[in-house]
Amino acid sequence: MESQSEQYKKSRSNQKMSQQSTKKITGFREASSDVLRKICLEEGADDVGFVEIERKALGSVKKEALELYYKTKTIISFCVRTNPENIQSPSRSLASEEFHKTYADLSIIARRIVKRLNKVGIRAVACHPVFPMDMNRWASKIWEISHKPIAEQAGLGTTGINRMILHPKFGTFMLLDSILIDSEVDKYDQPLYYDPCIGCHLCIASCPVGALDVRKGVDFNACMTHNYRDFMGGFEDWIENIVDAKDSKEFRKKSSDSENVSRWQSLSYGPQYKAAYCISVCPAGEDLVSVYRNDRKGWVENILKPLSNKKEPIYVGKDTYAEEYARKNPNKEVKVIRNIFRPNSINGFLTGVRVAFEQKHARGVNMTVHFESNGMETTQATMIIAGEVIDVKEGHVGIADLGITADSETWLKTVNKETSSAEDIQAITSGKIKVQGDLKLLKQFQECFIGQE
Repeated sequence: MESQSEQYKKSRSNQKMSQQSTKKITGFREASSDVLRKICLEEGADDVGFVEIERKALGSVKKEALELYYKTKTIISFCVRTNPENIQSPSRSLASEEFHKTYADLSIIARRIVKRLNKVGIRAVACHPVFPMDMNRWASKIWEISHKPIAEQAGLGTTGINRMILHPKFGTFMLLDSILIDSEVDKYDQPLYYDPCIGCHLCIASCPVGALDVRKGVDFNACMTHNYRDFMGGFEDWIENIVDAKDSKEFRKKSSDSENVSRWQSLSYGPQYKAAYCISVCPAGEDLVSVYRNDRKGWVENILKPLSNKKEPIYVGKDTYAEEYARKNPNKEVKVIRNIFRPNSINGFLTGVRVAFEQKHARGVNMTVHFESNGMETTQATMIIAGEVIDVKEGHVGIADLGITADSETWLKTVNKETSSAEDIQAITSGKIKVQGDLKLLKQFQECFIGQE
């Protein structure tokens, strides 16, 4: 049986054998992949791959890239390794600092690469892998470009159960960035032919809110509510606690002194990840897999258990699966907070329902919903709920159990709970929201998503 090291070398070798030169396009030139790779590695990248913009497997990433840089012909995907021991530490301060500093390194390295490319006549745009993001699109897709599918196509790894890219050598201990260039490359990379994931399921065991499941995938709502408490939606909840409180004593009941100080630190020095344990415990990749296999018990005792047994607050939404799961661990202090989901566009609604979806409330629900908006925003979409999982597709697909046609502005007000029950009924009777099917199904559909206290 091949070792991961042998598989990695074979995969890279096969890539080089199968790489095909691109056809020249009038007005553009081809760049040497060997020269570009050398530049990227010299400037600090730990691995790099190249993907042509026309590759069908990129899907919507092509549109994202061309919107950022209309001359894009090739996407450079590169990674920088993180220090595993820092991220494996029970101290979330050490782990968060490692993430933040590596992201800073990525930005600096990307800018250096772009400068080098400019000197050889290649124009390029470096894409930020993290904040700042376009918060005007909240709670929709706020990042500029999806680095993970690019990395997969560039042969830098495959997506693990924890939704992280698992690099053949570095495993989950690396961070990604992408650079858009105006030149074609003589040789492009291909996806790995094998999966670095070893199926240990330690990522599932480590998550304090039960957000990972082999069949269901990631519970984005649970992950965001806890791990990203100091980011995005968690900040809104904190602000609303301040506004709603009658006095400081009432405010402290909702937000403790330690949480307030933690928030101040996040605003001053960078937000802290509350967990990211699914990364900490992962032994995938040539660098660490032999360490794990040689002493699995030691890995569990020294890495998994200190995280699982760590006494800490766990943030969950009210009446969610995450709350049920977190309460099973006596070492965790469960804090029930408001889940805030207020999309400012229909696209934000359709993207955000994946985050707002609550598997506990969807138990036993099987339905296909055809949604159509008109007015300021016009679109058609299908939402399929089955097996406690939701799937959203463009257009109307299959036979609908429930049909919803709504004025976009009215629908957003309803979703954001800016209207009373009487106003919701009036919207239906006036035809601003039209429902085809049993109104009980509409109520059942609405209950599958997080509410707001």
